[in-house]
Amino acid sequence: MSSQTPSHPFLAGGGQVAELIAAYDWRSTPMGPLAAWPAHVKTATALMLRCQVPIVMLWGETGVMIYNDAYSVFAAARHPRLLGSRVREGWPEVADFNDNVMKVGLAGGTLNYQDQELTLHRHGRAEQVWMNLDYSPLLDEHGVPVGVMAVVIETSAKVLAERHASGERERLARMFEQAPSFMALLQGPEHRFELVNPAYLRLVSHRPVLGRTLAEALPDAAAQGYLALLDQVYRTGEAYAAHGAHYSMQIEADRPPLERYVDFVFQPMRDTAGSVTGIFVEGVDVTGRMTAEQRREALAQLSDTLRNLDDPADVGFVASELLGRTLQASRVGYATIDPDAETLHVDRDWNAPGVESLAGVLHLRDYGSFIDSLKRNEFIAITDVRDDLRTADAAPALEARSARSFVNVPVIEQGRLVAVLYVNHAQVRGWSADDLAFVREVANRTRMATERLRGEAIVNTIDQRFRALVTATSDVVYRMDARWTEMQQLVGHGFIADTETPSTHWLDRYVPADERPRVAAAIEDAVREQRIFELEHRVLREDGSVGWVFSRAIPVFDTEGRTVEWFGAASDVTRRKQVEQELQASEERLRDADQRKDEFLATLAHELRNPLAPIRNAAHLLAMAAQEGVVPRVREVLDRQVGHMVRLVDDLLEVSRISRGQIELKRETLDIAQVVDAAVEASRPGIEQAGHRLTVTPAETPQWVHGDPVRLTQVLVNLLNNAARYTDEGGAVRVAVQRDGDAVLVQVSDNGIGIAADQLPRIFEMFTQADRSQKRAQGGLGIGLALSQRLLLMHGATLRAESAGPGQGSRFTMSVPLANPPPSTAAVVAAAAPARQRPPLRQRVLVVDDNRDAAESTGLLIEMMGADVRTANGGERAIELVRDWQPDIALLDIGMPTMDGHELARRIRAGSGWKQPVLVALTGWGTQRDRALTQSAGFDHHLVKPVDGHTLESLLARKHGDT
Repeated sequence: MSSQTPSHPFLAGGGQVAELIAAYDWRSTPMGPLAAWPAHVKTATALMLRCQVPIVMLWGETGVMIYNDAYSVFAAARHPRLLGSRVREGWPEVADFNDNVMKVGLAGGTLNYQDQELTLHRHGRAEQVWMNLDYSPLLDEHGVPVGVMAVVIETSAKVLAERHASGERERLARMFEQAPSFMALLQGPEHRFELVNPAYLRLVSHRPVLGRTLAEALPDAAAQGYLALLDQVYRTGEAYAAHGAHYSMQIEADRPPLERYVDFVFQPMRDTAGSVTGIFVEGVDVTGRMTAEQRREALAQLSDTLRNLDDPADVGFVASELLGRTLQASRVGYATIDPDAETLHVDRDWNAPGVESLAGVLHLRDYGSFIDSLKRNEFIAITDVRDDLRTADAAPALEARSARSFVNVPVIEQGRLVAVLYVNHAQVRGWSADDLAFVREVANRTRMATERLRGEAIVNTIDQRFRALVTATSDVVYRMDARWTEMQQLVGHGFIADTETPSTHWLDRYVPADERPRVAAAIEDAVREQRIFELEHRVLREDGSVGWVFSRAIPVFDTEGRTVEWFGAASDVTRRKQVEQELQASEERLRDADQRKDEFLATLAHELRNPLAPIRNAAHLLAMAAQEGVVPRVREVLDRQVGHMVRLVDDLLEVSRISRGQIELKRETLDIAQVVDAAVEASRPGIEQAGHRLTVTPAETPQWVHGDPVRLTQVLVNLLNNAARYTDEGGAVRVAVQRDGDAVLVQVSDNGIGIAADQLPRIFEMFTQADRSQKRAQGGLGIGLALSQRLLLMHGATLRAESAGPGQGSRFTMSVPLANPPPSTAAVVAAAAPARQRPPLRQRVLVVDDNRDAAESTGLLIEMMGADVRTANGGERAIELVRDWQPDIALLDIGMPTMDGHELARRIRAGSGWKQPVLVALTGWGTQRDRALTQSAGFDHHLVKPVDGHTLESLLARKHGDT
């Protein structure tokens, strides 16, 4: 195989001639360069080269010759000169014969010769040869004849053998039979058919003619004037020739006439005396050529007419009229279709005389199921509606509409059937390939003209919208071509530079270098998927600085769903991006501040616990040494307030849990009056200090609820403190308790500053505070009411705020569900355990704390429990006492200077010269991490300050070494 053929795959495997074709300079011929050959030429060449019989293709009007290896053998010495030559020049001795072949083939006709005799000069001399010749047209992709293919099989040996055995008359008869043109011999003045060849029988559709006169056999020909012409030739003895003569035959009554065009000669036949005895008829059927010429002229006229139209409706009608007249159809129209409703909408169609219009709306299912084929984009050609399964049941309805036969060409847009070109014929009609090709071509030109008009309308609309948008917006507005390779226009409004003429360098001009890959990738995705383009990116501003835009562009589609343009706008988001960056930095600062806040709260809780410890110890000392009189009452008040402080300090460590509503309630059944009394007692000093009048209206009977007394008291204290804080000096604060169905209401009202109507809906939101512009506002963190509401919700209770407005006071109402009452007071007292006698502990206890008050009060409390106590205010002194005094139990503070509790515990555990005491951490640090640290340092127990006296006594009462 030659190295030249791989670059032309269609020549591969084509033999020696394929190599010659690849090497030949086709630029010197009408065929043009080999690489530029159309697909239909390459396909035909590839098929021919692989055929084992001699084949030659004659391309174009001049018949440029291309053949295969088998034909090169037939060509003999003229090979390879014949390759690429014109057929008239290649075979000059049979130029006239080949001229006829080209004329018939390019007109779409076929020729077939059997044992055709020709004189050829294949070996430098004339020689008579016989051949079987089969000529057929070569068509391009549109079905138009552009060449002739000849299958050439030499039969010289066979013919010579037969001639030797047969007489000259038989040879002549055979030649007559095999003539490519039609021939007939008419005898006598009545023109009786004596001889006809097959070509003539084909011309007259194989009607029986032998032995009959022309008037008997072909009455339609006689009626069209051919009988008069024969009479003239017979009478005058002068031959008659015609070119492109029309001949029409009615083959079947319910079918349209068969139309033919012929070139013919009527040649008089004479006897020996010179008298005319008959007429020899010879000619060629040129129907294909004439039809093709007529339709080419019609298409040219259509193109000229459509070019000057500006209304799509006119385009459809003009095309319909031309198609109908050319095909001699009954009706032609271009109509829209609603594929969902399956209706045909006809505004106007062309109709032959006597045929009604289809103008209006038709339901296509009334006329068969062929709409299913249209939806599948199938070309429909039905010869007889009675015989087609899609229309047989609806044939009467179609025939009533003059549509016994029809052609439909669907128009599909974005996968949906939207229109159809229809051609109707009132009679049965066999649609030829040429007919269908012509219909397709008209439909295609009509569609293109309609799309052109629609496209122009779209462009005009886009231009109008673009101008309107540019006028109406301050955003950057731009237009791009379908692939984004060219910016067609940009109006930058002073933000980025304008582009008034198309530019292909817009990416470099408007986008910073490091942003271009990201922008290009986003554009590529949008173009590939035909979706909206959206991207936030940096741009080069007109002043040379870099800004940010949010760019959004939409594709504009044509009628077939192809993108023709992009239309976009870009908003300046530079300031927003700066704010986002500032917010991000602010969020980082807030996270740091939040972490410091948590650390601060933990430290604050620790520092608060240290002074609380001696207070609680003092309360227990008062209880242990109490006498009749004031001391027990003081002790109860002191212990209760310390308990409240302890619970509130614990909340400081759980701010995040409070915000998530994860506080653990310590519920019990209690009379709401206990909560009111405790809250009033806690709030009374502040209320009295402000000079307010406090009025408490209790319920007439106990109102039992199930809840956490400290949390409920906390809520009510917050409400009372707010009432005192936001009421002018000398005001009135009222607390009222009353039952309301299955709930008890506790109302706190005042005559203070009130709440504005626009603040009421937000009063329970976190960090919401009274209007600071008012002089009576007392500040605060703004979490009290939000926390109160969440605590009540955890109880299944609610909190409601009311106010008539600024200066009209406020009222807050707690609604708490009622619970079943507990056992009677007597029963509770009877069930109470007898007072426990406190036995002496008789243990040595070491208390270590850098806070002297805490150390001494704790030591004094433990001494009252019966233990022997020593105290130390630092680590070194503690080690001395452990070594010399040998305590049973050591209570160690953690947060001590110089040597903290962890280090002290490790040194005690590491010592070998003393008894190991039970180590108890007594600290203000109480998290899980703190407990893990004390355990790893060697502690046996971890108590959080201020520790309850009973808890401490229970721990000390254990036997030495029991941990």
